[in-house]
Amino acid sequence: MARTSSRARHSSHLYLPGAFDLFTPSKELVLKNIWIFGPLYAVSLLFYIHNWIYSPTAFQKYPWWEHSDGFSAGWPGSPLPTYMTFAVVGFSVIWLLITLAVGAIAQIMSQEAQLEAVRRRRLDYGKLWATVREIGWRMLGLYIAMFVIIAVGFILLIVPGLIMVRRYLLAPYVMLDERGSIRESLAKSAELSRINTGSVWGIMGVMFLIGLLNIIPLIGGLLSFALGGLYSVAPAMRYGQLKKLA
Repeated sequence: MARTSSRARHSSHLYLPGAFDLFTPSKELVLKNIWIFGPLYAVSLLFYIHNWIYSPTAFQKYPWWEHSDGFSAGWPGSPLPTYMTFAVVGFSVIWLLITLAVGAIAQIMSQEAQLEAVRRRRLDYGKLWATVREIGWRMLGLYIAMFVIIAVGFILLIVPGLIMVRRYLLAPYVMLDERGSIRESLAKSAELSRINTGSVWGIMGVMFLIGLLNIIPLIGGLLSFALGGLYSVAPAMRYGQLKKLA
């Protein structure tokens, strides 16, 4: 009987494993190189801290840092004095700039480490930092370009935004791999994603499901952070697979 399914056989070079199938190999690579990935991923906790600083207290109109109970019982039930508010706001702005700068550096180093881990190469902080020094500003420009394009897509309609995510999800790996320009990296990512769109949608779907864990009270954020870290190498693995098919 003739084979009617269009899905490639497991033995075919066109076959790509499902998005969920990448969890185990991604986890193994992360745990094998936890001394690199652990500290890099921990940097994202700075963003959680900053968000926490600005989170309002329960049943209060003031963020916790502006409310007296956040510091002392010296001003019960009232906002902080003006000079203290300015000091805390100033610190928060500086903290935001620090987290953005450190976060961008950690993101570049993390994605370079993911590529190197997929290639089974030895990871080294010195080499990762060299990548930041070489193309750090170009990578930052790529992140900004991706953010603007995807944000515009979501503003127009949700579906165009999702399509933009699918098209440009692999762009950072393209730039890290080929050291091309921002435009070239975006174009190559879109080209690769068209080879097997379902394989990229699958990665996005798993990442979305992991993000949904945040709705679970208390432990949801920790679960999402842990599983997201273990799955973080999957996009780099998918990039390598699609590049071979291309």
